Amino acid sequence: MPIGISTLCTFGETFTKIGFYRESTPPVIEVIDDWADRLDGSRIRLLLDLTSVWDVLYTIHAPIIDLNIASANERLKRLSALLVKESIDHAHALGAPLVVVHPGSFPPDGRGNPEAHWRLNSESLSEICEHAAKEGVEVCIENMPAGTRLFFQTPQDFLRASEEGLDFEIALDVGHANTKGLLNEFLAQLRGRIRHLHLHDNKGDRDAHLPFGRGTIDWKLLKREIDIHSLTAVVEANTIPEALESIAAARQVFSS
Repeated sequence: MPIGISTLCTFGETFTKIGFYRESTPPVIEVIDDWADRLDGSRIRLLLDLTSVWDVLYTIHAPIIDLNIASANERLKRLSALLVKESIDHAHALGAPLVVVHPGSFPPDGRGNPEAHWRLNSESLSEICEHAAKEGVEVCIENMPAGTRLFFQTPQDFLRASEEGLDFEIALDVGHANTKGLLNEFLAQLRGRIRHLHLHDNKGDRDAHLPFGRGTIDWKLLKREIDIHSLTAVVEANTIPEALESIAAARQVFSS
């Protein structure tokens, strides 16, 4: 599958800047289903209309703003899981094969019990994956960056969740893995479960979302270790010009 674009570059204004996607005709569009870009019936119909203009595949990124599927507040936990499940419904309506889901977060050091939040996170993910299976949509959990209180920053978190019976695939965020210095480990330990890629760069110090090639990521390693064209992949950029720069650079690297 050729490399596509995440709506991160138009986040909050995606449906007023839909002309950008009509003009650039990416083969994959990952729609961030959140905030001002939250999907509804009319927006789903608009996106489906675009498929009559060119051959585009959608993936969905479930909402992340103010959500925590591992919250100790039961009402917040339930609402967070419900919003993710609604994104799964939106994916089903669009014919999108997968939904990218963020894990929950644990409390600051010295507050609460991280193990208790791990269990709450697992409860929500189990519920989300069960709903996705009924809708025929694949759940891909995204690895998280350093400097956050989110679970699933390391391959060990993914392996532990599998050992505990959770059934999901992986959206490998290459930039996030680089902030932990763990890209090689993710590829070595979890290669067979990676179904989707987020492509952006950084210098290993923070999740900067630099354009492809402007940071320290070893893109040749990714090219050697994984067949990117057997997956879905999108560039995640902060602006439209950076998205266009990234997709051109990424396509050049992975087609050479």
